[in-house]
Amino acid sequence: MKVLGIGHVLPKPMRLAEADHPNTLQLEAIRLAGYDKYWVSNGSARAMGTQAVVAALEESGYGVDDIGFIVAGQSNIPDFIGIDFACQVGAELGGLRARTINLVEGCGSSISTWFSANSLVRHLKEGQIGVIVLAQRVSEPHLDRFGIMNAILSDGAVAAIVGRTDAPSTGCCFVYKGGHDISDTRFVDMMRFERGGGMGPVLAENHDSRQDKLGRDRIMELYRFSGSDLTAFLKLRTENTIQIIESCLAEAGWGKDSDLTLLHTLEGRQSMENLASRLGIAKEKTNVDLVAEISHMGCVDQLISLDIMRKQGRIQPGGRVAMSAISSGMKWGCCLLELQN
Repeated sequence: MKVLGIGHVLPKPMRLAEADHPNTLQLEAIRLAGYDKYWVSNGSARAMGTQAVVAALEESGYGVDDIGFIVAGQSNIPDFIGIDFACQVGAELGGLRARTINLVEGCGSSISTWFSANSLVRHLKEGQIGVIVLAQRVSEPHLDRFGIMNAILSDGAVAAIVGRTDAPSTGCCFVYKGGHDISDTRFVDMMRFERGGGMGPVLAENHDSRQDKLGRDRIMELYRFSGSDLTAFLKLRTENTIQIIESCLAEAGWGKDSDLTLLHTLEGRQSMENLASRLGIAKEKTNVDLVAEISHMGCVDQLISLDIMRKQGRIQPGGRVAMSAISSGMKWGCCLLELQN
């Protein structure tokens, strides 16, 4: 599978220093984690996703009528419960008849969408292309974008146009090289939304999500973690991330040399720098600097980082990319791309 074009959408920029929030200690913890600018959409994930697809199509040189499938991933609360994000994008593009897959795996959709797209590419007819589209729009009545973790949840969308490896391309030419993911289902409730589903459908009148318990406090309470339990969990979290990345690199026969760029979930500067150090990868060869520029966009993080960094000239022909994610589930995933000469 080959990437033929990428496009992204960033809505309205905001600054942490200007945030109106009652928990100033939490905002300071977020600042120390490296966050600054974040993005807020007053529209829909549906509209953002469609705009990203249009931008990616423009770079690829293909058109809407060439689309054979859409694979979509979304993190946070959907615009409407019970309808397919991939089909929503298809409807916005003109009411397409195409194969669609809609993945709702939180940040993990950043990786699993590639697995699904790769399985569909071989069924494309000559001249057809597929779409991967990823979006996050935070529903602030349901959760506090500053409170679920020591990060800012940010809004945005990104899309990639993909085709068979022999598909003609005009510019962007990353080749998909495979990947893996794994889940530890013991922690499935860790990042759940308490309101809006069938078990808790109604938001209390005058509810202010900014007054909710912080994510780490909810985890401690839900799993009855002691301090040592939390330490053990954090160690597991890191070790599984390293294991999934190293297993992907080993299977592809890739080393951690200067041609390798690591694009990880934008989970905070210290965490990402520690991961890079453990892997023996220079932080300059990661997307850690984008923590301050775009904050945490959920499943959008890796592909939008790829689009931004390649346009900055930071990934050159022959360069190799490992995209890795840690997600609710809990899920760890990694997939590999290589920029053809």
